[in-house]
Amino acid sequence: MGITTKIKDRALSKAIGEEQDTTRNGTAKPDADFTATSRTKVRRRPAFLAAGIALCVVFVVGAVVLINGLRHVTEVLVVSNGISQGEKITSDDLTTVQINSDANVSSIPIERKNAVIGKSAAVTLPAGSVLNPNAITEAVIPGKGLTVVGITASYAKLPAQPLQPGDMVRVVDTPRDQDDAPVQGPIATKAQVVSTKEIPETGEITVDVIVPEAEGSWVSARAATGRVSIVLDSSEK
Repeated sequence: MGITTKIKDRALSKAIGEEQDTTRNGTAKPDADFTATSRTKVRRRPAFLAAGIALCVVFVVGAVVLINGLRHVTEVLVVSNGISQGEKITSDDLTTVQINSDANVSSIPIERKNAVIGKSAAVTLPAGSVLNPNAITEAVIPGKGLTVVGITASYAKLPAQPLQPGDMVRVVDTPRDQDDAPVQGPIATKAQVVSTKEIPETGEITVDVIVPEAEGSWVSARAATGRVSIVLDSSEK
């Protein structure tokens, strides 16, 4: 009996000791296999990591370049007040606007504003248009050997199509209202329209034209008596 009792006591003590060991600190003792698995390190591949970093860098650089391109603008001159052909350009006639530097638009940068002021408009420049370098000239209008004559005529003596600055026309000598039609061809001279101004009160339009200096006297004399008409010629050359 004594030996049997001792064996049971030892077995019971061993069981109690193992239970205390597994429940120490409130947690079960980790299994040996689980501990080994949890400590296994994941192998990283440096080539894939470097490729991923390089791809991110490419995307970032591309985005920066795109944004900078969209923001790269230039400040250019714009016509604020309409300028007729031959008129001198003043500072009050100009304003500025920003356009994309890559835009296919002929323009003059704001830095050249002082060089533009005082020059003449080679063509009529409508308000709001970007100032084109080809639209300005240093030539004096009228040039040498030319003169500007103002002709006030009724609608009946003008084309139905509105005349525009730069149009090539002919100024034709007409008979008096009571006279017969001329037997010979009428006297005429070539001219270029500089500007037009409507007179609503009388139903007439004043047209400034450039004519050869030698023709200026008779054109002016006929215009004063209303004995001229204006014919619009083709703009094709």
